[in-house]
Amino acid sequence: MHKPVLVAGVVTALSGLLATGCGAGGGGSAATSGGTFTYAIGDEPDTLNPALQDEHTDPVTELVFRGLTRRDATNNVVPGLAESWTVSEDGKDYTFKLRSGLTWHDGKPLTSKDVKFTVDLIRRSGTAEAPLSRNFQAVSTVETPDPATARIRLSRPFAPLLDAMGMGLLPEHVLRGKKITDADFGQHPVGSGPFKLTTFKPGQYAQLESFGGYYEGKPKLPKIVIKYVPDDTARFIQLKTGEVDGAHLQPQQTAKVREDDRFRVETYPTADYRALMLNFTKPVFADKHVRQAMNYAVDRQAFVNSVLLGQGSPATGPLDESPYKTAAPFTFDPAKVDELMKAAGYAKNAQRFWVKGGKTVRFELSTFAEDSARVGILNVAATQLKAQGFDVVPNPRPRDWVRKHWGDLEAFVVGWGTPYDPDSSVFGPFHSSEALANGGSNYGSYANSQVDKALERGRGTSDPAVRKTAYADFQKALAEDPPFVWISYLKTSNAVPVALKGPQQRTLGHHGYGFFWNAEKWSWS
Repeated sequence: MHKPVLVAGVVTALSGLLATGCGAGGGGSAATSGGTFTYAIGDEPDTLNPALQDEHTDPVTELVFRGLTRRDATNNVVPGLAESWTVSEDGKDYTFKLRSGLTWHDGKPLTSKDVKFTVDLIRRSGTAEAPLSRNFQAVSTVETPDPATARIRLSRPFAPLLDAMGMGLLPEHVLRGKKITDADFGQHPVGSGPFKLTTFKPGQYAQLESFGGYYEGKPKLPKIVIKYVPDDTARFIQLKTGEVDGAHLQPQQTAKVREDDRFRVETYPTADYRALMLNFTKPVFADKHVRQAMNYAVDRQAFVNSVLLGQGSPATGPLDESPYKTAAPFTFDPAKVDELMKAAGYAKNAQRFWVKGGKTVRFELSTFAEDSARVGILNVAATQLKAQGFDVVPNPRPRDWVRKHWGDLEAFVVGWGTPYDPDSSVFGPFHSSEALANGGSNYGSYANSQVDKALERGRGTSDPAVRKTAYADFQKALAEDPPFVWISYLKTSNAVPVALKGPQQRTLGHHGYGFFWNAEKWSWS
């Protein structure tokens, strides 16, 4: 717990000095001019192509692109670029009617041919290049009887299709003849959303301007700048000095911001969880009894109280914030830890670590060093697991290093979770076909045939009762053979100027993404 305490102390000291030493904040100047809203965030995407972002759409991509469908304040699927749709009784044919007068940011018309191009390109690219290709494996053909009609025919029912069509469409006239991973498009995308990208400086910022051709009308905010500031403390300082107007906050920063009358703190629930992801290529995690014991070895409420400062809740599985959640067995239970480890043939050595065959349950636990909340979780987890006999070596690493060495990590404080169709939260990280070696999002290379079968049933039917049973079976299999040590769900906080009107609360996704979901309606008072 040493590092997060130090960071919090630095933040407190600096904020105390800056609160009296700085002039008018960014919010004040922006509100006066009615101009640009500059927002600092910690995470920068590798690409701004929505087809390459695995359900965690970043703010820039969210603002630049639109899909046939979108989600409302309650995360229900509603019309987007499509004004309506019909679904056949057998759940295999979806016919979308596009809105009239749709255009891309470069003025070219957006038609059903762009729908066909997008789906076909993702399908051809496969998981190795486009993780979201898993959402289109059941597509047989995409037909375009006229420019305003797109008909998607499936070989089998695929319940999450309407949800999947919320992904931003891609412009055929820009990407025709190119790979989906085209680097130029990834940095200079052409979309059809409420804001168009005018400048992108990787590692620095992205500048967007309101788009007059947006189907709901031109947004009231003329410009939005998304600034990438990975370090939590630096982001906080830039907010206090007025270098940015708004920022994503860590839990220990929210109280100080609330004391500053220039800002309003928007705190929303999320489906974003933190857990200890285990690498199944490492023999230390081969025995499921050890992984079960580790799940009984952590006091989840302690994480919520000490690291998240109450801005979260204990997690016991990946669907805790979903209507499909079922009860999970994991609680803090040292007696259960002893029972499971002894049954697996382990005994305590002189250092009070579990030993079998002369080896302790030793592994390195890492996370992004720049993320103070994750580092706090890492340190508390290491302390708790050591107290229960697990030989954990805490070692935060730089974000860039992690992104290049996923396969080398032994265990990692991972984040995931969407508030949408359950398939979007669980198929990518837990189905064996999505293993890291296949280019998928199953970074721990977890494989369980019962989990696979349940996930396939859940996405392969439109019957709500069958889906409910499938995801109950999935959670039961996951509890029996845990891929993660579950920690907590987060609430997410953002500071905005008091003069900014329009942000509307809803349950957000991983990294708190989705805060800009209705930014086309934001304005200065």
